[in-house]
Amino acid sequence: MSLYKPSSGLLETHVTWQDVEGEMQKALGTHAVFGPNKKETNIGDLKGFMSRIALIDPDWQGAEDNENLPEKFAVKISSQIAHAKLASVIGAEEFDEQKLEMLSAFTRKFHNQEVEAYRHLIKFNHPDIPYTKVYALKSFSNESDLKAYIISDFVPNVHCMGMHQSISGNDITQLIKGVATFSALAQSFTEEELTKFSGPEMMESAFGEFFSDEQLDKMFGSLDAIFGLEHKDLLEKVVPIFRYYKTLIKNFAHIHENPGFKLVLNHNDLWQANMLHSLKDDGKSLKLEAIIDWQCVGRGAAGSDMVRALICCLNAQDRREKGGELLKLYYDTFTKVHGEEYFTMEESFKIFYFRKFRKGF
Repeated sequence: MSLYKPSSGLLETHVTWQDVEGEMQKALGTHAVFGPNKKETNIGDLKGFMSRIALIDPDWQGAEDNENLPEKFAVKISSQIAHAKLASVIGAEEFDEQKLEMLSAFTRKFHNQEVEAYRHLIKFNHPDIPYTKVYALKSFSNESDLKAYIISDFVPNVHCMGMHQSISGNDITQLIKGVATFSALAQSFTEEELTKFSGPEMMESAFGEFFSDEQLDKMFGSLDAIFGLEHKDLLEKVVPIFRYYKTLIKNFAHIHENPGFKLVLNHNDLWQANMLHSLKDDGKSLKLEAIIDWQCVGRGAAGSDMVRALICCLNAQDRREKGGELLKLYYDTFTKVHGEEYFTMEESFKIFYFRKFRKGF
């Protein structure tokens, strides 16, 4: 048995209805059970390759009159099944069993990091860091363990956004304050606690394993064969951008090597799909309901999260007009929460980040 071969549990994983029922009974202090009309719905397709996400309708039976049990909740199950399915797109030989076995180490590492991140988020319980309510957390206990998951609230009425859609400079302030607050609070971690998270090079290493240059060439070749005639102009624009993004990841991993740059704990994977927004009453402005997918949390240069958000989420005009304001918001928030200046605004942001990435703005 393995993480990448289908099993008989929820969404073809090794996690069972009994596992989830037991966790929810314990978390809610209830004797109610899942009913005969319980249902699982896959809501995680095309949203990552290291997990399967099930929306659970438990059909509670036997609940006490005064019990307020959730009608629905989400179970994020660590799995490589999506990796195996990806093989059908980029070529099965690129994700053979040997490759998948090797990638299982990353899958386990990232999941356990997310569990640790949520444990700290629960402990912080800071109003400026929105995250989904968690009912249960299970890490991989060893390299042969096949059951690991996060059970959390289901956030309804989410305003879904694609990575091609921009978030306004005004709406993104909630995110900037959230990640700055998290990084500042994480400064209190002990050395032992920090060892449970990856170092700056982890993202570069993982991305290189998932998408080697050879794999990218074959994947882009497949896309060209499928869409080349009808969308050749678009492919000629998208492919260089993806390759450039891989370069940016490498740059992010080594920014801290520059004199004067200090390490903090970052989210490390901020883009539209990892933020849950709802629409405000005006039907246009966004409210940040939760920051999700904390599996890439790791040490990196202060401000890396903010720069990633500026690059991935803002349009060119907002980056130019509001970039300085957002940089200051990150700095001010971090310094206030931390209680003292840990890095200077000038050396860590104005001089390097803003000028370094202005050409890409």
